[in-house]
Amino acid sequence: MAMGSTSAAAVPLSQRKLPALDGVRGLAVLAVMFTHLQGQSFPPFLQDAFGYGWMGVDLFFVLSGFLITGILVDTRQCTDYFQSFYARRFLRIFPLYYGFLAVALLVFPHIVPADYLPGQTERWLCVSYLMNWTALFPWHHHLLNHFWSLCIEEQFYLVWPLVILLVSPRRLLPLVLALEVMEAGGRCWWVYHHGPGVAVQFATVTRMDGLLLGAACALVVRQFRISLAAAAWLFWLAVLPVAGYVAGFQLLGFAQRQVFKQSVGYTILAIGFAALVLYSVLTGGKPTWQQAGLCSNPLRLLGKYSYGIYVLHVPIFYFLNQLARHLPSSVRQAVWFDYLLAVVKFVTAFGVASLSYNLFEKRFLAMKDRFAPAYRMTPVTAPRGEMLTASAP
Repeated sequence: MAMGSTSAAAVPLSQRKLPALDGVRGLAVLAVMFTHLQGQSFPPFLQDAFGYGWMGVDLFFVLSGFLITGILVDTRQCTDYFQSFYARRFLRIFPLYYGFLAVALLVFPHIVPADYLPGQTERWLCVSYLMNWTALFPWHHHLLNHFWSLCIEEQFYLVWPLVILLVSPRRLLPLVLALEVMEAGGRCWWVYHHGPGVAVQFATVTRMDGLLLGAACALVVRQFRISLAAAAWLFWLAVLPVAGYVAGFQLLGFAQRQVFKQSVGYTILAIGFAALVLYSVLTGGKPTWQQAGLCSNPLRLLGKYSYGIYVLHVPIFYFLNQLARHLPSSVRQAVWFDYLLAVVKFVTAFGVASLSYNLFEKRFLAMKDRFAPAYRMTPVTAPRGEMLTASAP
């Protein structure tokens, strides 16, 4: 077999395409956007519902853990293992991240009040992908706060390839599960003894549930056969933990809510989202209403532009809020105004992200083929004909 090529009959799992996972990605970014689309005139139940949109970040973590681990396992025997992985990650992530960061650091200081900008130390942490460690410094909200999750993923990308390479395949799944138990257990111990806090919310070592359980899912689909009948129940295994988390959260007072969220909450949600990813993969060839929803064109399109939407939506929403302040008070105080503004924000973020993808990001994505994995042997194939995955974002 020619280096860097694969036969049609032996396409690795990580190079196969499953529309449902694009839908999962779209669902994640939609949830994140909802968090920042709340309006003061929204009824309390709608504000509560939108307030749970932060869970989309944890869904992103699970999806990233699944896709990245799958890529690394499938290319473990490649001669250009590190070169291929890091070059392709660089081309997908860095151009938009650093392109936007350059604008934010050079232009925003001239048009945005200082209160909405990161401090000098935080700016360097953004540049070095350590933004999530700003929790160690005085914390304040600014237009780059949402980069914390991107930094956690990048730190994961930096370490995980070496782990996959050094640990034997049969020991990887036990290792991943052991790491999850240690991480979740350590976080619970810390929260119950020292209380919840910003550091727990944003530190890499306390927010790895999704990445690790996503990695476990990638290993499970490659090592075990799961029947479609069993896989069908995974959807409800996904719904129940998330519903249980919401119910438990609503029943608790404010102080208890933060303890619950930062101790066992992240793990509960990661379990549910891992089940959703597994369901999407294992039932990819089965026409169910869940698959139809996840494979719908709107969700898949959101998934396609999800990275750009995530990076750009916060400053876009901020500037639209500033423009809205110049409207007459009679308009701003109308019952329908917050709803209309939310729609305008959503459409604008989607439009700008689509332009970014098609006019800027695609130029770099087209170069990824130059760094296709060079296989030493026939790549691992799916143990089931219908078991497919999506390529990494």
